[in-house]
Amino acid sequence: MIVQFTKQQAWDFLVIGAGVIGVSIARELRRRYASRVLVIEKESSSGRHASGRNSGVLHAGVYYKAGTLKARMCVEGNRRMREYCRLKGIPANDYGKVIVARSAAELPALRDLYARAQTNGVHAILLDGQGLREVEPCAKTVEQALQVKDTAVVNPQRVMEALVADAVQEGVEFRFSCLYQGRDGNEAAKTSQGRVAYGHLVNCAGLFADQVAHGFGVGSCYRILPFRGQFYRLRPGSQVQVRGNIYPVPDLHNPFLGVHFTHTPEGEVTVGPSALPLLGREQYRGFAGANAQDGLAMIRYLIRLIGGNRDHFRSIAWKEIAKLSHSGFYREAEGLCVGLRKDDLLPGKEPGIRAQLVNIRTAELSNDFV
Repeated sequence: MIVQFTKQQAWDFLVIGAGVIGVSIARELRRRYASRVLVIEKESSSGRHASGRNSGVLHAGVYYKAGTLKARMCVEGNRRMREYCRLKGIPANDYGKVIVARSAAELPALRDLYARAQTNGVHAILLDGQGLREVEPCAKTVEQALQVKDTAVVNPQRVMEALVADAVQEGVEFRFSCLYQGRDGNEAAKTSQGRVAYGHLVNCAGLFADQVAHGFGVGSCYRILPFRGQFYRLRPGSQVQVRGNIYPVPDLHNPFLGVHFTHTPEGEVTVGPSALPLLGREQYRGFAGANAQDGLAMIRYLIRLIGGNRDHFRSIAWKEIAKLSHSGFYREAEGLCVGLRKDDLLPGKEPGIRAQLVNIRTAELSNDFV
């Protein structure tokens, strides 16, 4: 439903951002309170950034500490999203994934992931080399690998289309090409299309969520730093055949999961992403989108992060720099599977940008839940 603002109108809830989080919260508010809910979005349609520019992997909950809110929400969210896609006829590759060890030094972390999976209620089993070959014949590991059966892959753009259609049918109102410009008193917002009065405001502004929060005096010690995820795609006809997903054992001290192989429901295999620090929050190509404010902030915090080397950030930075070249990216991907050639990696889909939260007081990268 497209709405026009008038001076008399006031919404019970104003949601900033029509990504997957914003639309899902708007639907729940409408269902729970039978209230007037308005979603404003600065783009001309929903899911134009992180919600539509990701690998589409539905994580199962294996990475998160047992008993945490994030672990519980991931496990339940995986179940609900798989069911939602089934009901909506959205194709999914539900073959699962394997997590492989590239050296013996990664085996303790692999077994830690298995323990977390068991505690969190995730269907996962440890495989030996023969078991891995039966599940993912082209994957390679040292001694053991972890099979996570609950992982699935969907098309995120198809999910966004379905969510918005459901929201409109349920009575949620949308205003696209409508940029939030700040507060107008205690119960109204300034937008590029006029003043919007509201009872409650919900901040789902993605890459700009910190700026919205700071306008309300919230989260002043946090800032979002943008990291671009670049993807390649596996050449059709490559001898590397991927059935589900092949992931490395991650460094559990930082939020990046590393380059991985993902077999999409459409039959394409994507390889990535990288995690390149950016000079602008929407710097998708080259220097387009870079700006002095974001650029200086990124440089300042990178210096602090590298200097302090918290959570092994220095080694992460060097790995990401190496992946800027095709050869460097290939070396990272080649450690996960047998038979990969350099010419197997072709230019991939549009990159996405991760909204990475950093604590500006301690210069530490924060996980998604604070």
